[in-house]
Amino acid sequence: MKRGAKTTLWLALQLLSTSIASPLAATTLVSTTLGDTAQATASIAVSTDTILFRDPQGQFDAARFDTLTANALRLLLDDAVAKGLPTAPLINRALEGAARRVSGTRILMVVRAHAVALADAKPALGEGSTVAELDAGATALRAGIDANTLGMVRSTRPAGTAVTALVVLTDVVQRGVPTSTAREAVITIARIPRSDDALLGLQTTVAKYSQRGPGMAVEALNRYVRSTVAGAVSPSTPATSDRKPIRPPDS
Repeated sequence: MKRGAKTTLWLALQLLSTSIASPLAATTLVSTTLGDTAQATASIAVSTDTILFRDPQGQFDAARFDTLTANALRLLLDDAVAKGLPTAPLINRALEGAARRVSGTRILMVVRAHAVALADAKPALGEGSTVAELDAGATALRAGIDANTLGMVRSTRPAGTAVTALVVLTDVVQRGVPTSTAREAVITIARIPRSDDALLGLQTTVAKYSQRGPGMAVEALNRYVRSTVAGAVSPSTPATSDRKPIRPPDS
């Protein structure tokens, strides 16, 4: 028997024996030619303890969940792949839920809602949007921000650079600032030089004053936008490039 044929047979036997040994390892065996073993093993990785859902953007460890939740998550991930959606944001939310010991029902609810939002964010942000932009856009939609607003924010930034604007917009809205007010502030700042630093300063300012009520947050936002656009750097906006926007918590 040729070496390639032996390797293929060995892999098939290993997959078969694993699927019998573990109920979590029930996996569809994909027929391959003798020279396609690398492609087959890249798409599915199986062990006696866990099944890993693999794709170019992430990895799903079914062992982190109970059997019913893992199987339901796998179906959601497969559906996302079929629709051309990134799965990494979905996997991350599932793993966050598992780390927080959230119930399987709640994890599925959040992941399903985020999958729907990703599908809605894709046309709003455009086909060329990055995974991070789609994830931020989906989070914004789930926070009640409309798709037209996402498109308006997207148009103010070069390709691949709208993440900070989208995350700050979502955070500001969730702190009680009306969507229209937050949108105009973010769009105005996003058009100026060093806009990411300025947007992070806006997020910090609103977070600080929102503790005193939405009215104070709106007043602080308006003052910040005026001073920033006028070229006066606010004390709350240090000129640094190593800060990242704080992603609002999942609902």
